[in-house]
Amino acid sequence: MVVCPHCGETMAEGQENCYACGQHVRTRAYRHEHRANPIVLIAAGLVVVVVLGGLLLMRANAARKQAALFAEEEAGRVQDSVRLAGRQWADALKAAEKDNASLAIKAELDLVESRFQSVRTRLAASPSPQQESIIGQVEAELALLRHSDVVLASSSETERQTLRDSIQAGTHRVEDLTKELGSTE
Repeated sequence: MVVCPHCGETMAEGQENCYACGQHVRTRAYRHEHRANPIVLIAAGLVVVVVLGGLLLMRANAARKQAALFAEEEAGRVQDSVRLAGRQWADALKAAEKDNASLAIKAELDLVESRFQSVRTRLAASPSPQQESIIGQVEAELALLRHSDVVLASSSETERQTLRDSIQAGTHRVEDLTKELGSTE
């Protein structure tokens, strides 16, 4: 039997109101039936945290794998592009060896470069900063002209005239720079 905490009268098990004082009373059996165990709540919370943490780790791992796969594919594309550019350049070099206009320009560039090298050797081992600047400009211009000469052989007729004009202007720049280098001795 249960006793009312307000008036002390005895009550039946499961009775919610005391018939003597009229107070609402919950019995232990009633409280016990609806009471949540804190250990169960903590365990459930830990399970939720562990599951969410596992899902986040799986997602992060999947993203990392996807990024690695993308980087590998990109590296493959870059290698393919490099191979293609190498083949195209090799084809252009072969075409330049067979093209008369390209061979004539190559011979002219060889003469201009030999004049530049003769002036450069007269400068001795220690050129001034101004002379070093001119030497760098001439070397860069010669490299560009040689590249343009190779491209010339595999270009269309309209592009060829533009490239010839560009090569001729570049050759004049190299000659002017070589003269300027010679005058700074």
